[in-house]
Amino acid sequence: MAEPFLECPKHWLRGTLEPDPLNCLIAQVDSGGTPSTGNAEYWDGDVPWLTPKEITGFEDALFISRTERAITVEGLAQSAAKLFPAATVMLTKRAPVGAVAINAVPMATNQGFLNFQCGQKLRPVYLAYWFRVNKPYLELIANGSTYPELYKSDLFEFEIAVPSLEEQDAIISVIGALQYANLLGMPLEQSVSSPEAMIRIQEQNRRLRSIRDSVMPLLLSGALSARNAIAFSERITL
Repeated sequence: MAEPFLECPKHWLRGTLEPDPLNCLIAQVDSGGTPSTGNAEYWDGDVPWLTPKEITGFEDALFISRTERAITVEGLAQSAAKLFPAATVMLTKRAPVGAVAINAVPMATNQGFLNFQCGQKLRPVYLAYWFRVNKPYLELIANGSTYPELYKSDLFEFEIAVPSLEEQDAIISVIGALQYANLLGMPLEQSVSSPEAMIRIQEQNRRLRSIRDSVMPLLLSGALSARNAIAFSERITL
């Protein structure tokens, strides 16, 4: 087992990213696939089909329900693509490494993903945030002769430690509130009446992103409890 990127309390539930029915953290991990592009009957169907480039820079959003392309049921059956249930955590393993999203509807992906279905003791949103915080570690272990790529064998060595479901939900709520405040500020940039006002709002938005990025690893490592997070956020200065 690889050394954890985040030090967490000893009483948190520990495991790896490998599917394990006993600890109920990860239930299943699969890659995706691409139907033959030379067969028109496999394309323009009703099955959403996600590619890594669609979630590149996907930092201020988490859920996805629409894709640029869709495949048919036959295309799904005649390829390595799989239909994943909603709430699957979709992690890009190459081009780029470490982008993450959660599907809001059943969806397939191409082979550029590793798709995690969570067990009963791990919230999908918590895992997605965990991947985001651990992105430097993901990039570090990515390897490949042509371009960096994450492999199951490397990822399955990761140690993940998680609190109770109740604490996971509280942490998710805090991060979600920070995300919501940040997203609210974006349209305000274009609704002001002067350049000075826009600059002030941009500065506020930058500060909110800084707070979010500072708080997330502290929450997911147990260094900061959810109940103390709001007070901590108010003390952060740039």
